[in-house]
Order: sequence, then C-alpha cells, then structure tokens
Amino acid sequence: MTTWFSSDHHFGHTNIIKYCNRPFNSVSHMNAVMESSWNRIVAPNDIVYYLGDFAMQPQLVTEILPRLNGTKILIAGNHDRCHPRIGNPERWLPVYLDAGFMAVHTELEIEIAGQTVLLHHFPYRAETEPQQKYYNQRPVDQAGWLIHGHVHDRWKFSGRQINVSVENWDFEPVSLAVLATYIEAGPRAIEDARAYD
Repeated sequence: MTTWFSSDHHFGHTNIIKYCNRPFNSVSHMNAVMESSWNRIVAPNDIVYYLGDFAMQPQLVTEILPRLNGTKILIAGNHDRCHPRIGNPERWLPVYLDAGFMAVHTELEIEIAGQTVLLHHFPYRAETEPQQKYYNQRPVDQAGWLIHGHVHDRWKFSGRQINVSVENWDFEPVSLAVLATYIEAGPRAIEDARAYD
C-alpha cells in the first residue's frame, strides 16, 4: 500500500488549460489524460490525500471520482462545493461522500519523516497581506511543514511548503516517499537544489 498526495485537477475546467499553460487541446483531453495518469500509478488499495479543487461541477465528482483508484480523503478547496466554510456542506457533502471520498476535512495533520505535517488546500497566509484572497481560511505559519495546493504552478516549494498541484508533478499524484525525501532534506537543501535546476 502506497500513500499519495495531489490537488487541483480542476476536472471540467476549460479555462485552466490557458491559465496554467496545461499541455492539453481540450477539456475532454485533459480529463482523460489526468484520469489515466492517476490510475496508472495509484493502486486500488492505496491511499490518496487530495488537497482540494477536484472538479468544477459536482456532477463531475460523481462521474470521475468512482473511476479513480485508491481510498481518497479530501482536504476541501475553494472550488469544492462541500467545503465547510466556503461551500454549502449541507447540500453537497453527501454528494462528495457518496461519490467516493472516504472523509472530507479542511485540514489534517499527519506524520512524515518524523515531522508533524499539516495538509491544507491553501498555502500559509501572508501576515503582511490581510487583503489576500481567502486570508482567513489560510493556515498560520508556525514554522512547520505544510503540504498544500491552490497556487497551481506558481511554485513547487516555498520554505517549508510543498505544493502538490498537478502542474508541478507531471499531472500525477506524488508519493509519500518522495515528499519524505524533501522533508528530511529540509528547506535549505531544497533551495540549494532549485538553484541548480
């Protein structure tokens, strides 16, 4: 059994192809490639922590999610209609659970490489920018590791933040083992490695 992390597929979102320069010629092409990529590496008994923004329409959650391998746990994003603070959970939470998410959270802490790591859709809030969108929904940086999505291809690493948006990982989930390697190396080693990219 392998544990995986991913976010921000935005299934069904035509404009995301342009916004993030995704290498697809249509939304149907994008959906098909991302579904195939997921199932190629995730086995049926694996666990996937999904860090938000799965699909733009709830009907795509019910259509696509059951076809994806693994036990899936959602850390809800701003485009997930079941988000407890941004969405309408009374109406949509049953839809997401019935479609195949085992649980839905706004944040979750797990242990990776001996470190307590926060899972959240949003990166840390910028304390100097209180007008930042979703400021009050963002976690506060307490010098711990954060695995997140939301910012798509804006960055892959930022200090102790690791962005698992699909654009950064060849449109595939990234494994716990890979993330553990970065966490063990620490933020300085990540910055040093980036300098040679």
